[in-house]
Amino acid sequence: MKITFVAVGSVKKSSIAEASADYLKRIKRYAPVDIVEVKDEGASLKMPREDVLRKEGQRILSALGQGGYTVVLADTGSSMTSAAFSKFIEGLMNQGRKNVSFVVGGAYGLHKDVYGTADLVLSLSAMTLPHDLARLFLYEQVYRAFTIMRGEPYSH
Repeated sequence: MKITFVAVGSVKKSSIAEASADYLKRIKRYAPVDIVEVKDEGASLKMPREDVLRKEGQRILSALGQGGYTVVLADTGSSMTSAAFSKFIEGLMNQGRKNVSFVVGGAYGLHKDVYGTADLVLSLSAMTLPHDLARLFLYEQVYRAFTIMRGEPYSH
């Protein structure tokens, strides 16, 4: 099963980028991975919030394409333990899913049309996380999910 991470913008802090690259490398031992970073509009006083969300949303929807399972991250989504998340990923694999995409929004979150394509809205935390940290946390949890599935010692 191929895993695609779709995110608005790029990771800015080098320390987070380095840690992210490490977890992505680890995930690639278990599954093919793609990273798609769509252009962010940024929080601008010149453009209304809804316009920013709409433009970024259009880019995300174009990147997602058709036919995959889509998980959208939001603080209002369903939460899971690491063990439950591992079972969730394993379930997708057992269903024969070819692609799963995880979507991380930008400064204002995600447009309603992106939520409309979601098969699951997932919360990493009830708190709002910075974009870069949300991505790192997601990568770590995906890696952890694979180690749990295989009974490897990373997850105690």
